[in-house]
Amino acid sequence: MEQDFQASQLGLYIHIPFCLTKCGYCSFFTLPFRQSSLYEYVGYIEKEKVLYRYQLKRPLATIYFGGGTPSLLSAEQIMAILEGLNILPDAEITLEINPLQITEQYLKALKTTPVNRLSIGMQSMNNSELAWLNRHHNMEQIIDKIALCRKENFNNISLDLIYGLPNSSVQTVQQTVDAYLKLQPEHISCYLLTLDEDCPLADEIDKLPNEDILAEQYEYLCSHLKQAGYIHYEISNFAIPGFESKHNLRYWKSEDYLALGVSASGWIYPMRYQNPVDINAYYENVKNRVIFPQKEELSNQRIIQDYLMMGLRLREGINLQEFNERFQIPLMEIYREQINKLIKIKMLTLQEGNLALTEQALFVSNRVIGDLIL
Repeated sequence: MEQDFQASQLGLYIHIPFCLTKCGYCSFFTLPFRQSSLYEYVGYIEKEKVLYRYQLKRPLATIYFGGGTPSLLSAEQIMAILEGLNILPDAEITLEINPLQITEQYLKALKTTPVNRLSIGMQSMNNSELAWLNRHHNMEQIIDKIALCRKENFNNISLDLIYGLPNSSVQTVQQTVDAYLKLQPEHISCYLLTLDEDCPLADEIDKLPNEDILAEQYEYLCSHLKQAGYIHYEISNFAIPGFESKHNLRYWKSEDYLALGVSASGWIYPMRYQNPVDINAYYENVKNRVIFPQKEELSNQRIIQDYLMMGLRLREGINLQEFNERFQIPLMEIYREQINKLIKIKMLTLQEGNLALTEQALFVSNRVIGDLIL
């Protein structure tokens, strides 16, 4: 499992925590937006980047600006963050963008940066659902916003979709999916609404559809997007062939990625680490030149478990030969009993040397993977 460190590729995640307003379903670390606060924060990102200069000598295959609302960054701030990085010519560079911030002026400025993929937080094409989610755009605006993106030659667009909303049905999901397909995005990410206890809408959890309805909605999403020509390449993600998210594939394939910014967490084999979930503590760490905070060097057993947990999210699953070469032990030698049991009840399939979830296991994937590795 040794690698040529300097030559091996790396992913980079950059967390921008600021938001204009807090979405009611969000449990990510966010902060109210102030221009002065963002300016100060970008300065600390640049300082943190210097602390990881040795790791950042590696060629960057993917960069992902997540949040929060990374589209609050100006083009100049994006360029300052990316300055001096060893970015591969064909690197995928994604910016999450709030639909309200899609303007001709902003997109023209963004085109002066290396950003070449937009992830748009649409969530729904139903105005009542958008209002419940505390989103401040509406479905009528979206059509023009996407047209603006195309006009400025952004040709790799991902749209977020949330299903499992209150009072939703297969029919309401169908209406949103059909509206999405008219926009012809290259990628669609479909997320089941979850309300963590610390999010603003947590007390409305009893309004969510039951599990049977949720399963029907998910099954519809999978079948309808497949019919529309999208590859269902990961449990929650669908793409036109060739437009799978390269950055997220790094997560699912347990490949190295560095993470910068408050609350951001990274993986550099064999170590996981996380920055403080507190802006002042994060700033203090950067001032004190702390690298890899809260680091944990994982045991080989834990690395294997994480590899399976992430890799089985992919529809192609785990290649047994690749597993053997990576860990120097056959997967069937470790988990034969559990694998055979799950194959027998049609939760796993083993075909052409690949171990994967079956269609019926996708919606209950967490339980199936838990039964395998725990």
